[in-house]
Amino acid sequence: MARRNFSVDIPKNPDDVNKLGNNIVTKHTTDGAASPISADLITALTTKLTEGDYQYTLQKNLERDREQLIEERNQILGLLPTQTTVTTGTVLFQLTSIRDFLLGQFRGSERRLGEWGFIVNSPKGNVQVVIPRNPDKMVKLVIDIIKKHQDDGAASILSVFDMTALQNANNTAAAKLAQAEAANRNKETATQARNNALGAAKGQSSKVPGTVSYIIRSIRDILLGIYRGQEQKLGDWGFEVNFNNSSSGATVPVPIA
Repeated sequence: MARRNFSVDIPKNPDDVNKLGNNIVTKHTTDGAASPISADLITALTTKLTEGDYQYTLQKNLERDREQLIEERNQILGLLPTQTTVTTGTVLFQLTSIRDFLLGQFRGSERRLGEWGFIVNSPKGNVQVVIPRNPDKMVKLVIDIIKKHQDDGAASILSVFDMTALQNANNTAAAKLAQAEAANRNKETATQARNNALGAAKGQSSKVPGTVSYIIRSIRDILLGIYRGQEQKLGDWGFEVNFNNSSSGATVPVPIA
């Protein structure tokens, strides 16, 4: 005689947990007084879902802020796709001007540009002084140039440039990066808080009390008791019910972890 084997698993992906929780709340609300789930259980579920939604919104806002700050930093540095070494007012423009000026001053002695922090390469005798496009390296180069300029004092040959403007732009870019990194840390905290509320964080399972997954597990078990032999009805609540048949005479386990 064929026996039915089925599984009604609690999802582990945070988005799937959230979706299932909201489907349950919607079904309960639609059924009204006919719902077999207690109001207290739905209230507890709604509270944790709201907590998770708050953290999810915070997470998305912080990610948006991080991306905006990085874009603003890159614009100051001159690293946007639309910017080049001739885009005036950028750190890249000023660095290129300083490099070219120094190359003119030390023609034939180009390695002296290393005193200002530039990396000088001379493959096959062809001198190359490339401006870094990596934001951290670019910021560091400006710091080195400013230090050399300040150490030289009145004798600095870079006095023809607005070094204060360069330093201010570099400081602003560095500050934007620090803010972006802080936003990213806060985003990770919000992500963790959301996952904790849902019961979808690393190391959690539907057995951890007080989480969305835990409450969903309780609701699933209640529904399995009510719809014994009609387990497919749990699909109306958003659960994924998987069936297969066994022709063995042995007792077939019902995996509902």
